[in-house]
Amino acid sequence: MWAEFLQVLAKAGLGGVLVVVFSVFAETLSPKRFAGVFAAAPSVALASLLVTVLFKGAREAGSACTGMAAGAVGFVVYCLLAPGAMRRWGSLRGAGAALGGWLAATAVTVPLAAAMLGGGKLAAAMLGGGKLAAAAAPGTAAAGESRRRPPLRCQPGKVREAKPKDWLIRFLFGAGTSTTAGVIALAAGPVIGGTLLAFPAILLASLTLVAKEDGRAQARDDARGAAAGALGLIGFAATGAGTYGRIPTVAVFGLVTVAWAVAGLGTYAAAWAAGAGADEPH
Repeated sequence: MWAEFLQVLAKAGLGGVLVVVFSVFAETLSPKRFAGVFAAAPSVALASLLVTVLFKGAREAGSACTGMAAGAVGFVVYCLLAPGAMRRWGSLRGAGAALGGWLAATAVTVPLAAAMLGGGKLAAAMLGGGKLAAAAAPGTAAAGESRRRPPLRCQPGKVREAKPKDWLIRFLFGAGTSTTAGVIALAAGPVIGGTLLAFPAILLASLTLVAKEDGRAQARDDARGAAAGALGLIGFAATGAGTYGRIPTVAVFGLVTVAWAVAGLGTYAAAWAAGAGADEPH
C-alpha cells in the first residue's frame, strides 16, 4: 500500500516539475506555433515512466507506452479540433469541448494499439502515426494566411514576463494528470493508465492562459503547433512499447526522447518549410 502511494506521489511531483521545465522553455520561443510543439512535450510521460521502471520494471513501462500511443492519436485529433472549437465557442468552452475528440479517438485506438504494439509491429505504428500527421501538418495554415517562413527565435528574457501563478497552474495540471494516470494504472492496468500519459491537460491549461494573456488567435496557434508535438508522442510511445524490456532502460529513455524530437520538431520543420509555420494574423 505504501509503495503504491509513494509511486503515485513521485509521479505527481516529478510530472509537475517537468511540465514547468518544458513550459519555461516554450515561453522563450516564437512564433507561437513553434512554441506550441512543446505544449505536447512528453513531460508527464517521462516522469511516469521513470517512476514505473523504478517501482514495477521495464515491461510495465512498455505496456504503459502501448496505451500512450492510443492517447497520442487522440491528442492529434484534439489539436485538429481545438482551433475551430475555440473560434466558435470561445477559448475555455472550445478547448474543453475538443476533449470529446481525444476521448473518442483514444477509445477507438486502444485495441488497435494493443494489437499492433503488443505484436511488435513498431514500424507499422510509426507509419500510421506519420500518415495522421501528414494530414494534420498542411492544415496548420489559417484560412487566408500568406505562405511564409517566419524566423524562429529563442528569447530567454521572455521568461521574466510570465507570472508565478501561471507556473503554479501548469505544475498543478502536470501533477494532477500524473496522479490520475498513476491511480488508473493501479486500478485498471498499465495500458489503460498509459492513455493518460498523452492526455492534453497541460495543453488545455496553456490554451486558456495564452488566450487570457495574448489573445485567442495566439491560443489557436498554440494548439496548431501542438499537433506536431502530438505526433512526436506517437513516435515516443511506439518506440517505448517496442524497446522497454528488450534493451537497456537508460538507452530506451534516450531513444524515446529522440523519437519525440525527430517526429514532433520534424513535422513542424516540414510545415515551416512549406510556408505554414507562421501564426495567424491578429
